[in-house]
Amino acid sequence: MTACYFKYELIILKLLTLDTQSQSPDISVVMLMKFVEKYFFRARKLIFLLFSISLFYSSNFYCQNKKSNIDVFYSLTDSLVNKIDSEIPAEQKNILLNLSLGDRYSLFANTIKDQFIKKGKEIVTQPPDEINIPTIDIVMEGAGVEYGEMFRSGFFGTHYVQRYETIFGNYLQTFSELGKQKFEITLIDTVKVEDVKYLENPSYPFTQAELPPEPFLSGLAEPIIAIGTAALVVVLFFTIRSE
Repeated sequence: MTACYFKYELIILKLLTLDTQSQSPDISVVMLMKFVEKYFFRARKLIFLLFSISLFYSSNFYCQNKKSNIDVFYSLTDSLVNKIDSEIPAEQKNILLNLSLGDRYSLFANTIKDQFIKKGKEIVTQPPDEINIPTIDIVMEGAGVEYGEMFRSGFFGTHYVQRYETIFGNYLQTFSELGKQKFEITLIDTVKVEDVKYLENPSYPFTQAELPPEPFLSGLAEPIIAIGTAALVVVLFFTIRSE
């Protein structure tokens, strides 16, 4: 992108080397060259700086994660399993797992089991009486998504919102002396407003949320900037003519 800027600057430089006063009978071309010569080169450093800042922030925004809301919830349950597993003695390879997820969050059951298995645990249904096996009870009380205030990546950039996804509940595992423990795990990231409809899943209402309205000033920014730019061009044009 930076190369493009210097390319266009080089073209303007070449145009300014032409003897426009003698070769062009059209006075508008001469005035245009005077305008570019007088005002563009004075502002080129500022233009380049603003262009670089805009490019930097835009590249950061476009690199954001595009996981669907349901996939983010899966990653949150993985974090929950990691927390519980860290409290179990490493030599304990078998666990008795009880999940109270309700109908709404039953889809997390297999993900939770799979994560324990990946941690090297074997899930048993009925432990032998003579062996003390950790019993883990997980209760999912709620899960949901919210979207923060809408904003742009630049004056004319894409609309974005911050996405907040949370799971909360409690768990009890017999190898811990802390008893029942509450958990609340949240992930915050940034997504494009235009992508939200693809990130949500209509089959699971907790993956959906209402988008905030576009900020009032943001909606006015484009026409104000456009009108202001046009007015500035007119003023500069007549200033040049008067000289």
